[in-house]
Amino acid sequence: MSPVLRLEILKLDDKYLELKAKGETYTLFSPLVEYLSNDPDVEYVQFDVDHPLQENAYFKLKVKRGNPLEAIQRAVNAILSDLEELERGFFS
Repeated sequence: MSPVLRLEILKLDDKYLELKAKGETYTLFSPLVEYLSNDPDVEYVQFDVDHPLQENAYFKLKVKRGNPLEAIQRAVNAILSDLEELERGFFS
């Protein structure tokens, strides 16, 4: 059984998002930060894990244009697209 991921929005405005993810460390946020770092609309993105055994990650995102939720959606779509391409490469 996989652990439950709980997201708590600590701050959200037009250009900034800060959240705490309970039940997560590096698996989710490492690729998300990597893809967001390549987005020209992102001013900065980072995450930190307080302690791996506690499984709490803190995520911060500031955008230059658009809003942070749109930037996350673009990054997630890009990740999914790359995973689908990888899957096609293995199983076609």
